[in-house]
Amino acid sequence: MFIKKNLITLGRYFLPASYTIFILGFFLFPSSKSLSNIFYLAVALPFVILIFMKKVDLGSLFSNRTFLLVTMYLVYMFCTLFWADSFGMPDLLKYGRRVLYVLIFLSVTIHLTQSYPTFLQRLLVLLCWTGAIVAIATIFFYYRQHPFPNTRLFGYGLLYNPFKASSLFGVTVIACTYLVLQQRYVGMQLLYLGLLLVSFSYMLLAQSRSALLSLAVVMIAWLFFALLFYKMDKGSHRYRLLIVLVVMTVVSAVLFMVYPGLFDRVFLRGYSVPRLELWGTILARVEEAPWFGHGLTADPRAELLSGRIKVHPHSVVIGTLLYGGIVGLLLLLAVVISTLWQAFGNTNNPIKLLLASMALYGALCIVLNGNMLIHHVKPFWLFFWFPIGLVMASKLPDYPLPDDSSIPNGRDATSLASALD
Repeated sequence: MFIKKNLITLGRYFLPASYTIFILGFFLFPSSKSLSNIFYLAVALPFVILIFMKKVDLGSLFSNRTFLLVTMYLVYMFCTLFWADSFGMPDLLKYGRRVLYVLIFLSVTIHLTQSYPTFLQRLLVLLCWTGAIVAIATIFFYYRQHPFPNTRLFGYGLLYNPFKASSLFGVTVIACTYLVLQQRYVGMQLLYLGLLLVSFSYMLLAQSRSALLSLAVVMIAWLFFALLFYKMDKGSHRYRLLIVLVVMTVVSAVLFMVYPGLFDRVFLRGYSVPRLELWGTILARVEEAPWFGHGLTADPRAELLSGRIKVHPHSVVIGTLLYGGIVGLLLLLAVVISTLWQAFGNTNNPIKLLLASMALYGALCIVLNGNMLIHHVKPFWLFFWFPIGLVMASKLPDYPLPDDSSIPNGRDATSLASALD
């Protein structure tokens, strides 16, 4: 009894803290391997223990249409191994674990969001501060050794790839936007607006057009739904959101006018990856197995006319066609459409609109980049699977997220010391 009680206490306090460290680790950890170890030992293992102790109801998860579709998609993609040209037991074990890890990550996200009413708000606060601090440090140290801003910003570790880094900072921009909207005091609004601009500046300097385009579409959609569906007493949110968009536009315009070379590099440079040619090459292979694909072990490399070899399709959509065929793509589209349908089905609450915006952002990011979604811990987990988990949690019974009238404001919302209480 004593051991069982201690395990329950450990699960109650340890899991929220370890999950928070894991999420922030996308910005802080030097490698995917180190972050994966944190997930396996400090997140997945404690959650599995809670399942065996019957402290988590997994049955309710499958009552959610999106969770069921995600499971079907992941299981189907795993089954493509059985008709792949070549596979062995190591492949079955590798991809079987990865499918399980994604499902555990989604389940933990749902569990914590439902079990702790203020968990998401506190996590968003930490996410915004962490993103801003890391962005400032990375920009400062990188441009001490490289010409500013005419060289493309590269980070370190998980942030080294410009697209993945930009996509992660896009999440912090969206989170900061929400925190700007829900603050009551002008000083706090300006504080989070400053954090927003820092993360947005990182995206501009990293010069990932797909991430910037995805963010632009999301912000415009956010404003559109705010204008249509926010209640009259939420009118101030609409005006604040419009101000945020104007400030982001002005900052971009000033930066491009002061440094016209940056504008050329972001919008006028040739594609570093000729995607149309790359996709055409991959689609030619898809025609050999259009319905069920070549399986997860298919070689994703493609040789271009220039002789360059690209290691993957630079689109999760095209990659899904290659590995899982039309059936796999339809299942992926079903997951995305179901998530967005559930997310945008109730947008008169600011936090629900936040979740919808994050889900839309993740869906857009995978169109022009990436390879597959069945991976060990990768940045895709944060900007694609994380919002899907939050949306699913919002549609399950007894969803505890408060409206913005009960969200901490002022000093309480920015207290890093109390963020894990």
